[in-house]
Amino acid sequence: MEPPAAAPAVGTALTGDDVRMAVRDFFTPAQLAAFVDLPYNYQRAQWGEQQLLDPGRRLRMRRVPGEPEAGALCTWTRAPRGFTYEVEAPAGIRSGLVAWVDASELIDQRLTPVRYGALRQAVDDEGGHERAYHRGPTPFRDPEAWRALAYEPWSRTAARLALRASAAKEAITPAPHPQPALF
Repeated sequence: MEPPAAAPAVGTALTGDDVRMAVRDFFTPAQLAAFVDLPYNYQRAQWGEQQLLDPGRRLRMRRVPGEPEAGALCTWTRAPRGFTYEVEAPAGIRSGLVAWVDASELIDQRLTPVRYGALRQAVDDEGGHERAYHRGPTPFRDPEAWRALAYEPWSRTAARLALRASAAKEAITPAPHPQPALF
């Protein structure tokens, strides 16, 4: 008779990879640009608190293949001076506080003028393209013409701009096992 399987550990501390992924996955490229545009840590903390209060904000996600512990459920919750990041992995649950000051330091370590410029330009270009979207086939003779002449070219450009913004964000907040930065 085999001994019973050990219960997963509960409440162990976050690893360094967990903290990097908590910061990296918290931000979209536009949110990262807004965060780094704020010059003082208290402003960044206030901004972060507002993001956590947003009812439309995604505060749970699963890690994707290629990331440490793919499939683990990760959750962000409000905490004093930061957020609590919890990882529900097969080996057990890890959680801990990530302070906004620590998130700022982690981001600022890799934030160079060139990387900031690339992020800001990519985010501005993506936002401008998004604002230029025309929602329907009103000026076109039929939906097929609208799709062929407006929607498909717009979508291709939107995907290219989103990829560029994501690459700029990845250069500042890379994955724990990053690919080489492009700039």
